[in-house]
Amino acid sequence: MSRRSQLCNRLFLALGILCILYYLGMGITVRFGQSLLFLWLLAGALCLLRYAIWRRAWRLGRPLPVSRRLLRLWRWAVCLILAVFLTVEGFVVSGAFQQPPAGLDYIVILGARVDSDGPSGALRNRIQTAAQYLQDNPETIAIASGGQGSDEPMSEAQCIQENLVALGIDPARILMEEKSTDTVENLRGSFAQIPEADASVGIVTNDFHIFRAMCIGRKLGDFSLSGVPVPSSAFGFVHYAMREFFALTVDGLLGNLAFS
Repeated sequence: MSRRSQLCNRLFLALGILCILYYLGMGITVRFGQSLLFLWLLAGALCLLRYAIWRRAWRLGRPLPVSRRLLRLWRWAVCLILAVFLTVEGFVVSGAFQQPPAGLDYIVILGARVDSDGPSGALRNRIQTAAQYLQDNPETIAIASGGQGSDEPMSEAQCIQENLVALGIDPARILMEEKSTDTVENLRGSFAQIPEADASVGIVTNDFHIFRAMCIGRKLGDFSLSGVPVPSSAFGFVHYAMREFFALTVDGLLGNLAFS
C-alpha cells in the first residue's frame, strides 16, 4: 500500500469515528430514533469496514478482495453521488441565509410537533421568530398552519395561535389552518386563505427547511414568496440539512417542487 493509500485509509478511519460520535451526540442531545439519524451510524460503520479491509490486505500483503475494474466503477459512482449531494446541500444552505423583506402581507407559520406540555423546541422557535416579525411589521397577517396528530394534545395551528397571543399578537391578525399533516398540505391549506393573487407571503420554518418549503410554495401558488428562516444550532443543522436531501428527492419524484 502506497503512502497516499495509507493516508486515504486513515481518513476513512477518522471519518468513521466522527460519524459515530456525531450519531451519539445527536442522540444524547436531541433524541435517538429521530428521522434518518441511523444513517450516521451506518456511514460510520461502512467507513470503519472499509478501513479494516484495506488495512488487513496491506498487512497480509494480499490483493484487495475486489477487482480493479469494479473498484474503479465504485469510485466513479461515489464521486457522482457525492457531487449531486453537495450540489443539493448548497441550495439547502443558501435557503438558510435568506433575509425576509419588511412589510409582507402574510406569513405562514409551518407547524411542528406539540408535546403534552406545550410546543416542541422546533415549534417554539418558529413561534418566537414569527412573533418578532409580526411585532416589527404590524400590518402583516399570520396564518398558523398544522393539524393535530394522534399523540398531540391540540392542533399545531391552535398551539401556534395561543402562543402568539401570549407573546402579545392580536388574535384578529391570526388565521388558522388546522387540517394539514405535512408541508405540502400546510401550504396548500394556508394559501387557500389568501384572497389576493399578488400577495407577498413569507414562510416561517427552520432554516434547513426553507429551500424545500419555498420550492413547494412555488409549485402551489403564484404569490411573491420569501423565506423567514428560524436559526438552528450549527451542530443540529448538519443532520437536518442531510435529511433534507432525501426529503427533496422524495418531493421531487412526487412532483411537489418548482425551482423557479
